[in-house]
Amino acid sequence: MTDPSRNTPVTAEQMFARQALRAELVPDWVEALQLNPGARVLDVGSGPGFVSFILADRVGPSGLVYAVDRSADFLAYLAARQDERGIDHIRPIVADAATFDLTDLPMDSALIAMVLHHTADPAGILRNVARFLAPGGRLVIAEFHPEGPCEIGAARERRLSPDTVRAWCDDAGFSTVEVRRQTPEHYMLVAGRL
Repeated sequence: MTDPSRNTPVTAEQMFARQALRAELVPDWVEALQLNPGARVLDVGSGPGFVSFILADRVGPSGLVYAVDRSADFLAYLAARQDERGIDHIRPIVADAATFDLTDLPMDSALIAMVLHHTADPAGILRNVARFLAPGGRLVIAEFHPEGPCEIGAARERRLSPDTVRAWCDDAGFSTVEVRRQTPEHYMLVAGRL
C-alpha cells in the first residue's frame, strides 16, 4: 500500500505501528460499540489489525471479528500475528469496503476508523455496511477533524467534517447518537442502525 500523503510505500509492520500510535483512542471506540462476549463485529479498513485484536479480546472466542481491508499484504500480516497468538475468531476479508459481501448476517456492530478520508466512495462504504448491521446495531466512525492542527494524520483538504459524515450516515439508514472530539486531531461519530 502507498501512503497518499507522501506517495511512498507503507509496509504492514509500519502501518501496524501507526495504528498503535492511536491506542489511546481505541477504548472509547470499543465502549461505544457496546460489545459483549459472543458479538459479531466488522472492522472496516482493518489494515494489519491492531484494533482487530482488541476487538477480538472484547468479543472473546465465542464472538467473531471480520477484518475487511483491500490490502492482501496487510491482512496476511494480521493472519500471521493471529496464528502466533492462537486466535481463531478473526476472519480476514480482502475486499473493497464499498462492495464486499458477507454470507453471515447480521452483524452486531461495525468500526470504521481513519478510513473514509482515504476512499473514493465513503458514502458507498456506509451504505454497504448498513446492509450487514442488525436493526439497533452500532456503528463507530473515527476520523481526523478538519479543524485540528494537522500535525499528524491526513492533510486538512482530505479531512471530512462531522456534518458531512453525519449526512452520509443519515442517507445510509443510521441515526447519529453522538459526535465527540477525542483529541484536537480526532473525532468519533456513534450511530445506530435504524
